[in-house]
Amino acid sequence: MGVQGLWKLLECTGRPINPEILEGKILAVDISIWLNQAIKGVRDRHGNTIQNAHLLTLFNRLCKLLFFRIRPVFVFDGEAPLLKRQTLAKRRHRKEMAISDSRKTAEKLLKTFLKRQAIKAALTGKRQE
Repeated sequence: MGVQGLWKLLECTGRPINPEILEGKILAVDISIWLNQAIKGVRDRHGNTIQNAHLLTLFNRLCKLLFFRIRPVFVFDGEAPLLKRQTLAKRRHRKEMAISDSRKTAEKLLKTFLKRQAIKAALTGKRQE
C-alpha cells in the first residue's frame, strides 16, 4: 500500500541510523504500519498468529524507543482516500474470487476422488464374483 514508487524516490537520501542519535528527540510514528506489521508478521514457531500480537509489538517497540529516550508521537492518518478505498475493494474482491475458485476446485477434486473410489470398489467386487 502507500505511495507507489516512494521508496525509489527516497532511496538516495535514506540511510539507516543508530537510535542513539535520536535521543531526546520527538519521533512521529505511523501507528497503522506498526499494527499492520504486527498482525501480518508476528507468528509462532508453527506459523500461527500470536494472540495480542499487535499489543506485544507495540509494547516492545515503545519500550525500545523509551530506552533510547526517544519520545514517540503516534499518528493516526484517518479514513483512507478514495483511491486507496477502491484499491482495497478490488483486493477484497480478488481475494473472495480466489477463495471461491479454491472451494470449487476442492469440491471437484473430492468428487473425482470419490468417483474413483466407487469405480475401484465396483471393479474389485466384480472380480471377486
